[in-house]
Amino acid sequence: MSEVNKISKKNMEKDIIKIISSYLKYWYLFVIGAAICVALAFFHLRYRVVTQYDIYAKILLNDKKGSDQSSNLESLSDFGLLKVSKNIQDEIGVLQSYDLMKITLDELGMAVGYYYEGRLNEMEVYKTQIPFHIVLNDSLSISQYGNFGSITLLNSKTYQVEVTDAEGNPQKTTYNFDEEVKTPFATFTVVLDDKNIDFKSQKPILVSFNNTEELAKIYNQKLMVQTVEKDGGGLLQITINDVIPDRGVDVVNKLIEIYERKSTEHKNILANTTLSLIDGRLELLSGELSSVEKNVESYKKTNDLTDVSSDAARFIQLAGESDRELEAIKSQIDGINALENNLAQSSGDSYELITAIGYQNASLAGLISRYNELVQTRKSMLRTAGVGNPVVIEVSKQLLDLKNAIAGNVQSIKSGLLSSKRNILNNAVSYKSKISTVPTAERALLEINRDQGLKQNLYLYLLQKREEEALSISVPFSETRIIESPRAFMAGKSKMPVYLGAILFGLFVPFLYIFSKNMLNNKIQTKEDIEEITDCFILGTIATNTEKNTVVVTENNVSPSAELFRLLRHNLKFSTQGKSEQVIMVTSGNQGEGKTFISINLAASLAVTGKKVVVLGFDLRAPKLMANVGLANTLGITDFIIDPTLDINDIIVTYPEANNLFFIGSGTLPPNPGELMLSNRIKSLIDTLKETFDYIIIDTAPIGKVSDAFSLIPYVNSTLYVVRSNYTEKAELEVFSDIVESHKLQSVMVVLNDVKLDKSSGYGYAYGGKA
Repeated sequence: MSEVNKISKKNMEKDIIKIISSYLKYWYLFVIGAAICVALAFFHLRYRVVTQYDIYAKILLNDKKGSDQSSNLESLSDFGLLKVSKNIQDEIGVLQSYDLMKITLDELGMAVGYYYEGRLNEMEVYKTQIPFHIVLNDSLSISQYGNFGSITLLNSKTYQVEVTDAEGNPQKTTYNFDEEVKTPFATFTVVLDDKNIDFKSQKPILVSFNNTEELAKIYNQKLMVQTVEKDGGGLLQITINDVIPDRGVDVVNKLIEIYERKSTEHKNILANTTLSLIDGRLELLSGELSSVEKNVESYKKTNDLTDVSSDAARFIQLAGESDRELEAIKSQIDGINALENNLAQSSGDSYELITAIGYQNASLAGLISRYNELVQTRKSMLRTAGVGNPVVIEVSKQLLDLKNAIAGNVQSIKSGLLSSKRNILNNAVSYKSKISTVPTAERALLEINRDQGLKQNLYLYLLQKREEEALSISVPFSETRIIESPRAFMAGKSKMPVYLGAILFGLFVPFLYIFSKNMLNNKIQTKEDIEEITDCFILGTIATNTEKNTVVVTENNVSPSAELFRLLRHNLKFSTQGKSEQVIMVTSGNQGEGKTFISINLAASLAVTGKKVVVLGFDLRAPKLMANVGLANTLGITDFIIDPTLDINDIIVTYPEANNLFFIGSGTLPPNPGELMLSNRIKSLIDTLKETFDYIIIDTAPIGKVSDAFSLIPYVNSTLYVVRSNYTEKAELEVFSDIVESHKLQSVMVVLNDVKLDKSSGYGYAYGGKA
């Protein structure tokens, strides 16, 4: 690795350490931020986040893709009875229907909500978790939805209802259990479920009345029904989400119960209609069969018949086949006529189930099946909506169109049957003419026997089908089987991500604050800020003065400020090695940056080493030097310049608290300090002082405001520029850097003043180089 790369890597490491250190100074903000956010997350999880539960159940349905898989339908499919076929996707739609969910919630009594009053918010409970429940005796209107009041159990016979009147005053009334209570909200009865409770410890239970229509929409959105197997099948999984597991389990159980009940009711309606039609046909056939049997008995007695000739048997057989075909056609015509009469007798807005027997026609069967489905749908809608409902009107229009289509199809079928009947009659006449050679008596007997057999077979067939249908009603066939009963599982996620997010947010906010503060800060804070602006040598840093005295450097003082001034003295010694006479000018960019404080204590630190030091107060515009050290500002520099008769010894003041330390004040405040700074007396003053003192420290006016300090440049060896931490603006230091680059000052060094030291400050001090 080259030397340049090593230096670059080293600088990068320093930058990273610098950035980390700048944030670690505010470690307490990160701790406070994380603690506050974790506390807020705790309260949020405790009082705002409600644990959710997923309720799962599995049921098995027969996947009806035709009408031949149920014993109930199979028994009549070949007889012409049309029933609605069932498909799994259709049944999923039924289970997820709004009407089914509303009936479920109504039967569970969820129009009434119960709550315990908590510290911060109300906690909802289910009716199985409290010792009573409310039975509504009338329906609720929209104006009655909302909070009703609270109920407090007093004893096993009475309870107290507390409501708030229109003026906001509480009203308390005592009632008996099972007593009908009439209020502006609703009429209801309170039923006590558990009498073995501690009534003294019972808390008020808040009661509200819910809109089950809106509640049904909410639960329908949370309900999910899907097939377990990807390729379909009849196994369904029902899932619903609820904050109260017992309530969710009851909702799923009741939903399955109502679905099965409604399916059975629909099946029984069709079955009862079919039984009615079969009974009518059996009654007619019974009379016809009885008449035929009497005719056989009478005819045999009259003609004494025992056998039929074999020659006529073949023709009779053919004639019999024609008669059977004719009878079947008649049966179908009778069914068509019955269906036609049913359609003709029904009014325009009368919609009842249609069944038909005795014929096979796929097109008509499809129309009747669709018509029966819409009739059931319309009846279900009329339970919850009026006749004027737009959806009901649309269904009624569809039913009228289907009825007209069925009527047209019936006419077409009837025409075809009548044509077939004529053809069969023509064939029968032909066969019967050939039987004329058979003795009249025997032929008549055979005809009577044939008619008797046909009617007897049809009668037995109808009896069998009627018994099957009656059995399906008396012992209902359940097409729904619960495979897994509803069970609740906690659906809430782990709290750890919430706490982790809170900690990260709690760390991010202080980070953002510090980052913004650093980005928006336009003041010098650290040595690094100085190094980014100017290449001037940083002589050292001075800690914030926490002492009462301005002079902090004494022989016995070991405070941080005193020690840093001693270090400043050593740095100055090494930076000016080889120079026997030292005239040091101390200036700054603005007032209040501590140049007088630096001048005094730098002089004091040099004096304690045995060096003879004098401090000159050349800030003629705002003199503070003498006042800061507690000396009188009598005769001074201004007086020396103006009065040629004054001697240097007349203006030098000895500092009584330190050896080798002297001060010369600014003297009388002049009206024209700028012109005085150009006087030749200044050169005479400094040259004379060089002969007596080891160090001459000049406290001047701010270089960034006036030009006084520039007048002293020919007489000084070094310049100390004072920068105050968190006070001096970066723009002022940039102006000073431009002055240095233009070589208007000599041997410039920077002192960082008023630095707040702590363990993370990490300030170093330079010895002959940049620190």
